[in-house]
Amino acid sequence: MRVLNYLYVIAFTAFISCEKSTDSGAAAANTVGAGGSLSRFTIAGNYLYAVSSHYLYAVDISNPALPKKVSESPLNFDMETIYPYKNRLYVGSRTGLYVYSIDTPDKPVLIGEAKHGRSCDPVVANDTASYSTLKGSSVCGPATSGLYVYDVKNVNNPLLKKTILIDEPIGLGIADSALYVCAAAGGLKVFSIKDAYDPAIRQTLTGANFVDLIPYGDVLICWVAEGIRLYDISNRLQPVFVKQVAN
Repeated sequence: MRVLNYLYVIAFTAFISCEKSTDSGAAAANTVGAGGSLSRFTIAGNYLYAVSSHYLYAVDISNPALPKKVSESPLNFDMETIYPYKNRLYVGSRTGLYVYSIDTPDKPVLIGEAKHGRSCDPVVANDTASYSTLKGSSVCGPATSGLYVYDVKNVNNPLLKKTILIDEPIGLGIADSALYVCAAAGGLKVFSIKDAYDPAIRQTLTGANFVDLIPYGDVLICWVAEGIRLYDISNRLQPVFVKQVAN
């Protein structure tokens, strides 16, 4: 848990750094916080969004000293993770992928969903596709473990395009045309997503038990069971190990 908190501190620090370098309120409105795919909260513009098992919260942080909860949406499904992309929130739950519009940032609105078998479900997305890892287990549910690829060009109707079987998939992240998928003791899998709906495996990095990650510029911050691993991803498909920080 200490490592997870450290990752969140990095993510929030990155957000604050972006805010300090912003010269206008309009630019600030486009700020998105960096976070791992297992995160239950994220920052977009002047709002922090968080999910509990059955609620989605919007918190106005335009004045960081006086955060104000502005909406609380009751939900009927087990929310687990949240990922921001442009004016959308992609929410993973144990029963499906849900897409929320934040065109009105203080009142997220559900605009699309895709159901799946009961499972743990982190999610990331770009303009055309979203990627989820489902892990079937006695805890998460009976779904087939793997990487699930959705067409989200029409966010009102996400379509499952492909499933790639992976044992023990957990967190994942996107950097340009690269997709990184944590597979616990099975390593860190590096995919090319030049074809958004047909990820092609390029390599698997080993040497640690990979849990989650944050692509941040040319650095890949990996949460591993043993601590934190840093990789240089200036070549997106060829991560180069830099150092490990032990727990």
